[in-house]
Amino acid sequence: MRRTLPNEENAVTHVIEFTIALTVFVLLVQAFTSSMNHRIGIDLDVNDDKVVMAREVISELAGSQGKIGDVANWEDFEFGTGDVQLRDGLTVGILNSNGEIDKDKCDALGKFPYTPLRNELGVTNELRIEVRTMVPNESVCLWGGDPSGSSVSIQSERYLLYNTGSEILPAVLTVTVYDGEVPGNKIYMTEVMYNPTRSGTNYEWIEVYNPNPTAIYIASWQISDSVDDDVIIADNDDDLILLPAKNVGILTSSPAIYKETYGNHQYVFSVEDTAIGNGLGNNETLTLSKGSFKDIFSYTNDDGADGNGKTLTRSCYNCEEWAEAVASPNTI
Repeated sequence: MRRTLPNEENAVTHVIEFTIALTVFVLLVQAFTSSMNHRIGIDLDVNDDKVVMAREVISELAGSQGKIGDVANWEDFEFGTGDVQLRDGLTVGILNSNGEIDKDKCDALGKFPYTPLRNELGVTNELRIEVRTMVPNESVCLWGGDPSGSSVSIQSERYLLYNTGSEILPAVLTVTVYDGEVPGNKIYMTEVMYNPTRSGTNYEWIEVYNPNPTAIYIASWQISDSVDDDVIIADNDDDLILLPAKNVGILTSSPAIYKETYGNHQYVFSVEDTAIGNGLGNNETLTLSKGSFKDIFSYTNDDGADGNGKTLTRSCYNCEEWAEAVASPNTI
């Protein structure tokens, strides 16, 4: 016959069971916590420098209007050209006088090549800077690399107002320091004037586009036709051959004639001799290249734009499709 425990004994038994279970739970929590503290300690040791770098970049970007020399309108200058240039000790603040993120200053980050600005901001890992408005949820300013495939990344954020010039929107400035690859540096041909209405190779030109979020040096790039290769050079010996982010540039044998014909576009680059390649004929294969990357376009006069003032224009900057169109240099 089974003996029934008095209520007092039942209570004692439950207390003992509960105490044992609680003890086991505490021991498990302590073991897990000890393990996590050890892991966190390791991670903090490894990433502490990234935390500091991200915070310091946020402090510089969101700490002032920025300054180069004695002026705060640094966004009006170019990288590496003239007496005043966006190099050597520039404070890259992106605020206006009201403490809001200024659209023009934010956009001007795109004038900087990747490594010089990263170094100027004191970052030794990879870097990404983004301003995203909250309503609407939209990225309005982006410079740097892509940390999405990174194994380790550290973010620092600051909530500010973003001034578009016509309205003020709530936004967040995010700086990411990460381990990974540097941004891409490919540029593409987007428009070709191979047979202009005015004869002569000086009137021929090729439009190129930089789709990257950072400026690209194109002095090391080469443009070729079916016969000859040309290195891209500066129109002025004092200039650096640089194409800012999301900008178009023009390659021609005579920047002066191009500007007289189409206007004083800022990013017009020369080739090393008196013609692009051997002079653009009616049947060519053009190649824009650097290292292993090649952007290739082949055409004949059957494709159009043969002496009628029009050009062969790409459907999008990296599409395969080209077609005759009204000349629209300096736009994409």
